[in-house]
Parts: sequence; C-alpha cells; structure tokens
Amino acid sequence: MVSWHIRGEMDEIDVDQSYAGHPTMFSIRMHHGGEFTSFPGRKYIRGKKTFVDLLDIDTFSVHDIDEMMEDLGYASIGKPLYYHFQRPLGDLDFGLFALASDEDVRYLGSFVAKHKLIEVYIEHDKTTLHTYLMSPTHSKVRITEITEPPSCSKTLFLEWHSTPAVDLEDDMDHMEKESGNDPTPTGHLEKDLGNDATVTDHMENDLGNDATLTDHMENDLVNDANDFGKFGELESDNDESDDSDFFVDIENILDDINVDMQDFEMNIDKDVEWVGGSSNTVVDEGTQDEALEVINTDFLASDSSSDEGINGQRKKSIRAIQRAHENDEALVSEPFYIFQKFGSAKEFKDKVKLHAIETRRELALEKNDKNRVRWVCKGTIPKLGPNVEVNDEEEICPWVLLASKWKKDVNWTVKTYNKVHKCLQTRTVKACTYKFLSSKIVEQVESNPTVPIRALQEQLQRRFKVDLSRMKTFRAKSEALNLVQGDFVTQYSLLRDYIVELQTRNPDTTVRVDVESEGNPHSETRTFRRIYICLGALKKGFAAGKRDFLGFDGAFMKGPFPGQILSAVGLDGNNGTYPLAYAVVETENISSWTWFLSCLGEDLGLNTNSNFTFITDRQKGILNAIADLFPCAENRYCVRHIRDNMRKQWRGKPFEDLLWTCATATHVQQFNKGMEELKKLNKDCYEWLKKIPPQHWSRSHFTGRAHSDVILNNLCETFNGKLNEGRDKPIITCLEFIREYLMKKIVNVEKAIGKCTGPLTPTAMQTLENIKKKAEDYRSVFCGNGKYQVSGPWMDQCAVDVVQQTCSCRKWELTGMPCKHAVATIWEMRKNSKDVGIPETWVHEVYWLKTWKQMYSFKIEPINGRSMWEKSVCPTTLVPPKHHVTIGRPKKKRRKSAYEIDDMVKGNSASRILQSVTCSKCNNIGHNARSCKGQKASAPSGSGGPGGSGKGKGKAG
Repeated sequence: MVSWHIRGEMDEIDVDQSYAGHPTMFSIRMHHGGEFTSFPGRKYIRGKKTFVDLLDIDTFSVHDIDEMMEDLGYASIGKPLYYHFQRPLGDLDFGLFALASDEDVRYLGSFVAKHKLIEVYIEHDKTTLHTYLMSPTHSKVRITEITEPPSCSKTLFLEWHSTPAVDLEDDMDHMEKESGNDPTPTGHLEKDLGNDATVTDHMENDLGNDATLTDHMENDLVNDANDFGKFGELESDNDESDDSDFFVDIENILDDINVDMQDFEMNIDKDVEWVGGSSNTVVDEGTQDEALEVINTDFLASDSSSDEGINGQRKKSIRAIQRAHENDEALVSEPFYIFQKFGSAKEFKDKVKLHAIETRRELALEKNDKNRVRWVCKGTIPKLGPNVEVNDEEEICPWVLLASKWKKDVNWTVKTYNKVHKCLQTRTVKACTYKFLSSKIVEQVESNPTVPIRALQEQLQRRFKVDLSRMKTFRAKSEALNLVQGDFVTQYSLLRDYIVELQTRNPDTTVRVDVESEGNPHSETRTFRRIYICLGALKKGFAAGKRDFLGFDGAFMKGPFPGQILSAVGLDGNNGTYPLAYAVVETENISSWTWFLSCLGEDLGLNTNSNFTFITDRQKGILNAIADLFPCAENRYCVRHIRDNMRKQWRGKPFEDLLWTCATATHVQQFNKGMEELKKLNKDCYEWLKKIPPQHWSRSHFTGRAHSDVILNNLCETFNGKLNEGRDKPIITCLEFIREYLMKKIVNVEKAIGKCTGPLTPTAMQTLENIKKKAEDYRSVFCGNGKYQVSGPWMDQCAVDVVQQTCSCRKWELTGMPCKHAVATIWEMRKNSKDVGIPETWVHEVYWLKTWKQMYSFKIEPINGRSMWEKSVCPTTLVPPKHHVTIGRPKKKRRKSAYEIDDMVKGNSASRILQSVTCSKCNNIGHNARSCKGQKASAPSGSGGPGGSGKGKGKAG
C-alpha cells in the first residue's frame, strides 16, 4: 500500500510545522524530466517539480522512488533512470550524492532529523555525474577508452548503468572468477579496455604510452572511489578555502526550512583541487561532450609511480579529502572542529556556554580580546589510588578551545581544539545563568504566565541536570515575562509608536497623552503622566445604542509604576456592559478625573447643558469634576458604597433593608415612608442618610432620561474584574490587553445576537414576560383623553396615560418599558378593537433587537506587531513616571470593604473580624476578660452593646 502523498509544485506547505514531533518523517521535492548543465555552476534545466509527502525514513527505499516515477508516467518510456539527492545547504556542483542503494538511503537519513525537505534529481537515459562512484555500494561500471588524437594522453571515463547496487569491494573479490563470462567490471578489465589497454599481472611504475593497468589497480580503484566518496562530502567551512566560484544567495535559498547559518561556507579549501574542476583535468574539446564530466586519471596512479609530481598531487588531495571528511563526521559527533567558522565572538561564546551546560563542564575564559578567545576547562580531576600524595601538583584538564580573528578576516575561526576531558562533571555550572534559562522557558511562560516557580525549577533541573536555586528560577521567569510582555521602562519609549499604529488601524480613534511639565523646553524626553483612549468603533456603537447612561470607576495598577485605570462604561439594550473609554492616570483626584471627563466630553459632544446620566461612587475627585464640567447632568451614587459606609457605624439587617427600601422606591411617598421607619429605628442613622441628597441614590427622585433605573455601579465593577489579569503588565501590554478584550467582546456578543429571533433583546423579553404575569391580576378602566385607572391586589391603584406613556408608579417613565399597570391598559385597549399593537411595540427602542444589533455592528480593527509599527514623528521620547518605593511589600490586592470583611468565612465558622468584643467581667467593649484591668462598667449587666455577646456577668474587676 502506498503511504506517501504526491502534490503539485504550487501547493507549498510548512513541512517543519507539519512534521513537528516526528523525527523520521520527511518530504522530497523531485526534479524530473530535465537534465544537468555542465560544471561548474551546474543547474537542472527544462525539468518539472513534484512534492512527495508523508515519507518515513525507517521504511523508505530506492524502490519507493521507482514506484513514484511510475505514478508520474515514466514506466512506459523504457529508459534507465538515475537518482541523485542534494545534501541540505549544499549546491549542485559538490552537494549531489547517489541514491541507488540502502547505504545511500541511510546516508540520506542522517539529514532527515534536521531537514524535512530533501531535493531529489532524476536523470533520464544516461548520467553525466560521478556521484555513483562515491556511493558506498554502487552500480556496475564499464570503463571505456575515449579515442583521442595522438598528442593527447589517453583518458578514461566511467559509464554508469542503473542496475541494482552491489558492494564494490565484494565485487572485486570475485572479478577474476567471472572474467570469462561477464563483460562488466566483475571480470578482468582486459576485455573492456580493448587492444590498446594491455593488462598485466603487475602494475608498472608509470602509465606509459599504452596506459598499462594490472590487477593491482582494482585496489586503487576501490580506495580512490572511497576517497572520492569522502571528497564529495566536503563541507564549505575550511579555513583554507578561497573558491571564488562558490556562492550561496542566503536571501533566496529555495529550501528555506531550518536554515542553520553556522554551516555557511564550511570547508571550502582553496588548495583542494576539486574533482572535475582541476586545471590538470585533460579534456578533448573536439570529442568531449559538454554535459559529461571527465575524471583525471592521474589521480588513479599508483603510489609506486616514478612521477613525483603526480604522486605528490594525489597525496595532497587525499589528505585534504580525509581532513574534510573528519570535519564532516565532527558535525554529527562534536560541536567544534578545526577551521569551524563563527560570525562573531558573541556567537562563539554563546555556543561554548551552551556546550558547557549540556556537558556539565566548568569552562572558563582564559583569553578574551579583540583577536582571540581562548576557553579552558577548570574542572576537578580526581586523584585515586594508595600512592597519591596530598601535596601533589593539581593536574589540569587538557580540554582547550581557541578561536581567533585578524584584521582582514570576517569570521572567527577555530584554530585549536582538544576535546579530551579528564575532569569530573559538575551540577554547578556558571554558564547556566538566569538569562540562559529564561530563553528556554519563554514559550512556556507565554502560554501559562502563572506557572509556579517550583514547577519550573524541577523541570529545568531534569532537563539540564544542574542545581538551580529558587531565586534563580524566579529571575529566569521574570526575564521571560519581560521578553513576552516587554520591559516596563522600554515600553514607555515605544508608546508614541503604538498610538500611531492604533489610530492608523482604527479610524476616528481618540488618543491623548499628558506629560509632566518640563523646565527645559529643548529636552528630548518627556515624563509620562496620563493617557486617554476612546476607540472609534466604541464611539459609534455607543451612539447607536441611544442610551445616555455611563458609569465611572477606577482600578489600581499593580506594576512597578503605580497608577489608576479610569473607565467609562455604558449599558446596551440587553443590560450588558459596553465600555466606551479608558485611561491610565497617576491617581484618582480632581485633576485626573477632570482631565478624563474633559476628553470624554469632547468625544461625545457634551457641554455644560448636557443631560447625561452618570453613576459613580462617592469619591470626592469625581464628584467635584462632574459638578464643574456637567452641572446639568444627573449623577447617581452607587447604593452599595453608601451601604458600606453605613456599616461602619450601624450594622444589621434592619438598617440594610430600610436603605434598600428607600433606594428602590419609585415615587416620593414610598421613599418618605421608608425614611420614617429608619428614623424610628435609629435617629442618628436617619440624620446621616438624610444628608445625602435623594436625587443621587433613590429612584423616586430620578429622571427618565437614561431609560434605566440602575442604582448599583456593577457595570464598572464587572469591567474592572475583566482587567484584573492585565493590570500588572507594562503600559503597552496593559493597553493591548484592554483593547483585545473589547475586540473579542464585540464579536462574542454579535454571535449571541445572531441566535436571537424576538423583537426585543433576550433580557428585555424576559423582563416583559415577568411584567405580563403580574399584569394578569390588574383591571383597567378607561377615563377618557387616553387615561386609564388600573387597580389590583393589595389596594394597588395607579393612573396610566397612554398618550404621554407614563404611569403614577413611575416605572414606565424610569425604564422605558411598560409596567404591569401599562400592560393591563394595553390589553384593555385591544379589547375595544383599537389598533394599539402588542405590549412589545410600546417598549422604548433602546431594548429593540435591531438597536442592539446596530450597536455591535462596529468592530475594533486588529493592529500589527511591534516590528511593523510606523515611527512617530514626535521629536520627544516618553520616559516612565517617577516612582517612589513605598515601605513594605507592594500590595496587589485591593482593600476590602467592611461588608466584605464582615461576611468572610474561615473554615467552618464565620469570621469575627471588625466585630466588637465585650468583656465578661466589666461589660465594657473593646477587650475581653483575659485583658480586663477592672474598668468601670459602661453598660448595664447583660446588655452587651452593639455587636456584643450579651453574656456579661455584671462583675466589676
């Protein structure tokens, strides 16, 4: 069964991403139907490309390529095919290798772990390359003499046939046995060399005129074939290389997956004369095919040759080949080797430090200047045995590594390397710093910023097998967070670029930055103070919602630069939060709130005569700012904050119930009744609450301009709760956290809107259904002029005016939704055959589904990453605000109110925090019997007092 998948050239995919976690899987790009140009600068022309995916190197073989070629339509041609693969990061001149046997496949498999896309080239009918000679097991060879003019020496070329590969050395062992039956190299070479090539039993010292060959040449052929195989594996980073014809266009490499630039220009030695490119290669231009490579037979001469020039040249080339092959093997087994190149001293040092950590060796710098960097091993060498004396000189570990660079050099080159260690491994490596560890946990911290320190510590210790302290792990995580989120100080200098990008991507967005006053007007820096942001989409959506209602609140920042996040949050038709604007200021005071409200007023077109409705807490800064900027606006106070202030002096459910009764009363008579009951309960509490004007906290004194009877600022509390995870981040990261939350919120609400079918929003529909159930118990009587009298149980009777759309209970006026009295009236009107419609048609348009949909039709646009931001033209750079470190550990949790503390539960019992303690001896409040010093009783025995236990015995100390 065929397990691979063939796809076209245009269907590009990321194979590294596709094969992540599968080290044996790979893909090949087959170049077929074309041919190679001549050497040097070889190219594959007039061919096609086909991708084959889902290959496994453990089961891959040459027969698989045969089946692929059959699938591509080459089975019926009947011509032989020659397969070559290109070594990753190599070129077509020296990077091609045969793909004809299992040994070739195993060699290809050594690259699969790091390079998931392998280039395979197909030659049709005949081959012009010498790659099959370098294969450990190759096809059969036929050596033929090329007819040349008398003036030219005889030259041999190798013609390859695509037959199953066999081991060359084993083949040579039985060549003599089959010399009479097989015209191929499995027999004697005499039959193939013809009359002019006389083969004798012993090889002469030189080639002579007749190119005399003997059976000893078989061994030379085998050895040289292996040498050429090693030579073909030459890397491009040799220090002696100066081949001007070898170029690699780094920016336009077609195989751009997992490009390791450390392998760039490795082992290109200018003193090595390349096969096919040597000046000594004899080529008859009159008879030699341009596409055919000719191998210089001088390299095949025996060591016993009397020609010292030829023999010396051959030995020199073989030594270069062996040295390059050793470096090639070092790539797999060793991280360093002679003539290894590095782009900079930092790159070299970083790799040595990584090697020290991976091998757990104590490597140290012995020389570090502009031209040389020398590393030595300072590890401990054990002294064992009975004859070891204490005063013996301490033995030094022989490991040493030197890289140098001179003025004319571009790269740093390894000149000295001794890889032998005699010391012991250690679990305390100085190179394992917190910065190194931070680079290894960036992805994990990015996906889970709250990962525990102990979990990271155990994970890193198992990974690198070194000892790590908890503090080093903490610093590593902090550094990783800085890499992910950005540095707190650096982001202030990028804030202006962020503003440009935000306004470019989101039109009609308002961003204002306020800085501290600078004494020197020519200074290039300005100290950050405040920033205000109102996104254009939110501005349009709020206007489409048709509800002039906003809540204001602040939440503190948790980073090294303390501040406050001020927010303005509105209500949508489904009674959900709709954030409009946000700002980061230094603190909550009159100045910051005035600046924030001024910016918001300009965006919304508000002035001193605007009739907006605001809801806030009783913080003095915002109250004074609203009174100064918008004196005609309705400012509501959050009743929960009033309740928290009341609990400081008057606790108990009766106080809270009466406060809630007065706050929820919809008409003045009901409000006054509740205040009178509070006065009977506690006059002091009544006087305290009376000082707060009722138009700020009671529905009975509200206007109906906002079409909402909200008396709690939960909308801002909800929004602040969503920002909790972003308030401890740097300035830009914090602002981006808020923007992304708003962007996702709009999309999620729009999905919910798409599932709704009614004329009203889901919350409005549910509220109206509850009103209808209550309206069933009411009876409406027409009184003329569009007025009705509606009566129900418990002597509840109200007057409804359908022309003005009001009811004496004032709920219709406050909320914009018909109350139970109005619904009963609408039903009565329908009985008289009047075209009045259903109760849903009498609901204010802020609750319509159409209005809700229009409100969320404006989307927040995404922005680019930091690397794509346009530079700001502002001549000054922002710097962080001045930060004064406070005494003690910085607090990240907000201060809890008395109500929250009083309701705390510890274990299985209620908390007694802020509860008054009454002494059982003297009945005084504030201490217990253990700390009683005989104070005079201030209350009758057993009275206890507010919050007391009431168990006093009335005894004086």
